Amino acid sequence: MNHKVVLLGSPGAAKTTLGLSYPGVEHHVWGSSEETTALNFVGRTDILPPVKLDWFDTLKPEERAKFTDEKVTELDIAQLTKLGRARNVARYRRYLYQLKQDLLDKKRAEVQTVFLDNLTPFSQEFEDYVEIVWGKDFLTKEGNFDTINYYKRFSSELTDFLRLFMSLPCHTLLSCHIAMIAPEEVQANIQFLQAAKAGGMRKEWQPMLTGRVRNILAGIPDWCFFLKIEEAPGQATTYIAKLEADESNVGIAKPRIQPYVNPRRILYSKNKFYEEFNGALTAYLKTGKPV
Repeated sequence: MNHKVVLLGSPGAAKTTLGLSYPGVEHHVWGSSEETTALNFVGRTDILPPVKLDWFDTLKPEERAKFTDEKVTELDIAQLTKLGRARNVARYRRYLYQLKQDLLDKKRAEVQTVFLDNLTPFSQEFEDYVEIVWGKDFLTKEGNFDTINYYKRFSSELTDFLRLFMSLPCHTLLSCHIAMIAPEEVQANIQFLQAAKAGGMRKEWQPMLTGRVRNILAGIPDWCFFLKIEEAPGQATTYIAKLEADESNVGIAKPRIQPYVNPRRILYSKNKFYEEFNGALTAYLKTGKPV
């Protein structure tokens, strides 16, 4: 059974470590230096070379030269940056389509897991992709930029991308940073906004994504884990995952299959999440009893 998983947590919550515990993992890095986490898995030979795409590589030589040309305006540099980031997302989509076909054709047997790390910086490049590809659609008759239509298209296109990613015929995982924000229904309520000024509005940890896609994200995978760690002087770090939303502050955490007795506090060992989760899931499917 292929696992379709989203990992949510603050920086340092062991999202990358958890993802790399999966077998035959190809790490797709969208961030700073997440790939160095693989060095913690001593002796592992099935962690494949990471896929790390730099938008600057998509620019032509004459376009790169403009970045050091003092005659080129900052606005032109900003537009070139958007163009490079859009090309970067486009080539990554093509890579996923090719990878999906290769997996279906049994050409990449070494790839058992694909791990996109991290959705937050990827979505920032995706914003430029949508603006560059469909930019003309967002201009009004008066020449103004239609922000509402832009974010509708952004949410729709990113949702389609996430469905493509999760459709790969292997384990698929993606990580995402979180931010403390008000729930969507609260943001739309004027009375609650007034209460917020007095410090009375409830907030939740939500995916750090722009627009409604953060509310759609949890409906795509089979499991959405909220991760955190607990540290105490002189004691080993405790790694914790949740598969149920916490009424106080955790907004997204859900399973399609729930193998745990206490889904609000799942303890797991560093570097061994896959082994322990798959064991719990297998036992539950055989016996019908949560562990």
